[in-house]
Order: sequence, then structure tokens, then C-alpha cells
Amino acid sequence: MKKYALTLILAIVCACGLKAQTEFAPLGATWYYGNIESMFGDIGYTKVTSIDTTTIDNKKVKILQSEYHWSDGAISPSDTIYAHQSGDSVLFYFDGEFHLVYNFGLNVGDTFEIYNPDNKYCGDDGNMYYRMAIESINILNINEIQLKEFHITPLDLQTPRYSSYIEKIGTTNSLFGADCIVDDFMSGLFGSLRCYEDAEITHYQYSNEACDSTFEFDWEAFYRWEDSMRRVDVIEKEDLEWNLFYSQSDKSIVINTYNSCEPCIIKIFDMNGRIIYSSLFEPKAQTNVALERNGIYITLIISNNGRYYKKIIAY
Repeated sequence: MKKYALTLILAIVCACGLKAQTEFAPLGATWYYGNIESMFGDIGYTKVTSIDTTTIDNKKVKILQSEYHWSDGAISPSDTIYAHQSGDSVLFYFDGEFHLVYNFGLNVGDTFEIYNPDNKYCGDDGNMYYRMAIESINILNINEIQLKEFHITPLDLQTPRYSSYIEKIGTTNSLFGADCIVDDFMSGLFGSLRCYEDAEITHYQYSNEACDSTFEFDWEAFYRWEDSMRRVDVIEKEDLEWNLFYSQSDKSIVINTYNSCEPCIIKIFDMNGRIIYSSLFEPKAQTNVALERNGIYITLIISNNGRYYKKIIAY
């Protein structure tokens, strides 16, 4: 009998420990979501912190305080979010009711419906509800804590894209669940999750972008550069046989040249007008130019046929 009682107690303790791992928004939990403010590359971020608890409709809720950090250094208070957890389900309090946002207990093939108040801005006829299906589930090992990552897909193709969410942490796009301006390719910029922190996980870096980094487009530097371009014979040619692109994985500009460089000079400027790279290139050459910081860069290629330029956004 004593052995049975001890086993039961251990089972309860283990169950409680498992439940603690999946608690959503413990006090002190903090999220950082990046955001691009304009087409010119101004980048800020949203910081959300679980600061307290309260009761709404006889349900215990976490108070999530949100603030936006602008690229120019200003800070604006944003919406307060009220989150209630019932088992594996997380509900947010919107428009006088609790609505499902996450379910951490689903399996592959399961479907569920999400409410998103931001949906009215996404051109979906003001429909606040949309149906999702679990496409696959991965296990993440975050600082020795195993959490499930749910990859999901919309059942209605007219709904905003919503790619994945992580047990305990939430979506990798925006805390509300979906955002029609989110672009996963620009992780950490267009509304995507950068970092998550709490007492158990400590720090989790989801994207390559630093948690609190910002970038403000330097218009004066751009005008200086644009003016200098007017003094040279700038030729734009769509079928030019060289290729420049930004590689997020190693934070560098990749340069590939083909037969059109016989030879050619390639220069890279930052938005303060400083030359950070200059080299003579032969045909069929390739190199990676490592960048020290995110931002906007201008590349200038001088060949036998003229001068060409291209804007690169490093994120």
C-alpha cells in the first residue's frame, strides 16, 4: 500500500512538472517581434512582457503588456493582451469574449479555428475566424527543455499565412496568431519572432536578428549617394551577367561574376557613403563580403559596358 501511495505521489509530481513546462506566459516572460516600418528599411520591434495576473469572467488571466520601439528610438505603448490557459488551449480576451489562439495538444491532421482581430486589415472581408490544420510536428530542444513546434496551414487559402507556433512560446509570426504582412523569409523584420525569455527557458534566440536591434534609414546619406550617381553614366540592364544577393545565413553579400566582367570593379557602400569593399573581379569569380551590421547597402559595378548599381537589404 505504501509503495502504491509513493508511486501515485511521484506520478502527480511528474505530471505537475510536465504541466509547468507547457505553461503559457509565466510572469516575467518576454517576447520580441521585429517589424519593418516602411519600404525604405526602417526597422523597429515590439516587446511584450507578462507582468501580472487578474480575473475576467471568473477566469484567471495573464496580463501581457506590449510596447513598440520605433527605429528613431521612440517607444509607444501598444495593446494590452489578456491570456487565459485551459489545459493545452490558450485563449485571448478580445471584444468581450475569450477566443482560442493556440492549442498545444493537437496531433498531425487535427484542425482548429482561430480568431484574429487583425484579420479585418488583411482583405478577408472582415472575417475574424479562419480554419487551420496541423501539417507536421517537430520536437525542439531549447536549453534542455523539449517543446513541440507545430507547422500549420490554412484550410481557406484566402486567409493570412500562419506558418508555425511553439509549445509554451506561441507563434513564430506575431503573438496574436497571424499577420497578413508577415514574411518568413525576412525573419526578425516583418513581424517575426526574434527572441523569447522566461525563468525556465532563460533565453531563446529564434531569428538571427538581435532582440532589440533597430535601424533607421539615413535619408541625407541616401541623397548624397543619389547625387553622386547623377554625375556618372548609370546604365540599368536587366540581363547583366553578374549576380549579387544577401545571404542571411552567414550575414554576407554574395558576389558572382560571369563573362561580362572582363574585368570589372565592384564597390560596396554603406548608407553613410563609406566604401566597405572594393575589388577588381575577373570573369567567373565568386566571393562573400561579410557585413558587420544590418541595414541598407549600395553595390556599384563598373564594367566595359557602363556602371550598374543595386540596393541590398541586410537583415
